[in-house]
Amino acid sequence: MSHWSENNHPLSVSIQTVPRLSALVHAGARPAVHLLWLPHGRDYRIANASEAAFRAIARFAEHLHGEDTLCVLTTPPDAALLLPYLEAKLKFQLWVAVETLPDDCHSPGALPNRHAALLVLTRYSSALRHTKTRIQYTYCPACGKTTKDYGGKKHTYHEYGTLMSDVWRDVSCDPHTNIAPVVERLADLFGQSPYTDLNVYDLRSCSELMAQDVSPILFEAPLPYEWSQAKRDGEDSVEARLIQGDCLETLRRMPAASVDFCFADPPYNLEKKYDTWNDALEIQQYFDWCDEWLAELYRVLKPGRTLCVLNIPLWTVRHFQCLCSVMNYQNWIAWEALGFPVRQIMPSHYALLCFSKGEARRLPGMEAGENKEDGGALEPQNTLFCVRGSCVERRRKAGTSDRAALGDIWSDIHRLKHNSRRVDHPCQLPPALMRRLYVLFTRPGEVVLDCFNGSGTSTLVAQQTGRASIGIELSEPYHRLASSRHEQLARGEDPFGKNDDTPQAKNSRVQRVIKQKYEVSKKTLQLDVRRIARQLGRLPTREEVSERSSYPIAYYDDYFLSWGEACAAARTTGMSELPPDLKPKPVPAFSLFDE
Repeated sequence: MSHWSENNHPLSVSIQTVPRLSALVHAGARPAVHLLWLPHGRDYRIANASEAAFRAIARFAEHLHGEDTLCVLTTPPDAALLLPYLEAKLKFQLWVAVETLPDDCHSPGALPNRHAALLVLTRYSSALRHTKTRIQYTYCPACGKTTKDYGGKKHTYHEYGTLMSDVWRDVSCDPHTNIAPVVERLADLFGQSPYTDLNVYDLRSCSELMAQDVSPILFEAPLPYEWSQAKRDGEDSVEARLIQGDCLETLRRMPAASVDFCFADPPYNLEKKYDTWNDALEIQQYFDWCDEWLAELYRVLKPGRTLCVLNIPLWTVRHFQCLCSVMNYQNWIAWEALGFPVRQIMPSHYALLCFSKGEARRLPGMEAGENKEDGGALEPQNTLFCVRGSCVERRRKAGTSDRAALGDIWSDIHRLKHNSRRVDHPCQLPPALMRRLYVLFTRPGEVVLDCFNGSGTSTLVAQQTGRASIGIELSEPYHRLASSRHEQLARGEDPFGKNDDTPQAKNSRVQRVIKQKYEVSKKTLQLDVRRIARQLGRLPTREEVSERSSYPIAYYDDYFLSWGEACAAARTTGMSELPPDLKPKPVPAFSLFDE
């Protein structure tokens, strides 16, 4: 296995085949971890007809021990409709995207399904209890270095690997026949007190969950779209139309069936600091508002076209429940947006939920001969290879094939991390994400709509790829920012290029590092703290570093945001970019320190 759980005692695994849900009973007196293995062929049509089965599973959950953990492995649509029943009895903890082996059962012209959903819930209400688990580094077959470039922070990482995230791409399993890698990981992940047992319930042959003769859910779409409507609205051009105003008011003025692709990246109600929007609404108020603009997006969408909503997985469940009553499900895309997990089981992915209005057309990006000038948007880099510019160039010259087939788990596009690429908006999308969506779901000349256009990434990429666009934005400052970036594009400048300005807007509560000249590098200071820590046998205090360091304590006070950051290298072993057999002998882990 490619993981390592610290100080764990692997759970004893038992597997029970469950023919009927009435046999799904756990009478153990000791706390345990349970895994429900559902049939993997359960699509949203079958899930829609499974209310009785979901209620039976919820009754099982209700009678678990008060310290128990329940995991469910199934398809994303099935998980989305089952989760509300479980949340009535348990506390939701995690939605893990687990990469699966290629499945040739997907429809031609559709995006292949390449991941399963692993739900993790508990009977207790506190934070999830588990071991500290690391995913081992992988190494590029072309240059021999780590597939991720850790740059100048290698001294702050562990010699084995990074902490686990909620996207598991290293344990590809076949959920139809063999989930041993997932079972083994769970046995290690929860291998600590009070648990000793992992109970796996094989529900693949359970009669209530088997695929039945379910009638297709095909919703009637409005009358066929007339091109004359678009011409009256000027939509036969590929220019961007930017509108400043409330999205609901603007959408209600738009004609029905007038857009080829609707995209929404709404505020997530996570208390982000937007210019005008209150991102801390009462949760039902938030979802009622979402339902309103989702209904309007459905109305303005052309028949056969796609609506795509981006949100955190838990909120996407609610969007799924709203949309599956009126639209046809296409894909649940797991977007692994954060490249470097920095805490235990870090939530690192978002969900891109895709529904069509009526029966979906074949995806333009999956059609033979379409979008050949897409700049590689539909050819993600194979995760076996690194992204270092020098290695990429060598592979190109050598003709090395380093691309992979596109599926529904995207890990090659990351959130913008460097200020030089950001503008004054707290949640700026990477242009590569929008480029992939447009090339996949639309053709050049078609109309795309973003009702939360923010700083204009959506409409800018649309114009760059030859799509007409409509961008709606409530905030006047953000609207002006998007307009100015479109003016840049009109002048032949790159609106996504580097800039020297420091944006004021932030996507986290962590204080921004002040630009300054460092008399001594931060790495040097952190390694000096590590030296002192090894002398003391524990993490040093600020006062102890002041006494023992070769450098003035003022450097530590001025260069680091917290004392924890100054001690980052002392908490771990440091890592090498070379594979284990080529590494120098590693420094023993300082086990007293907790990362």
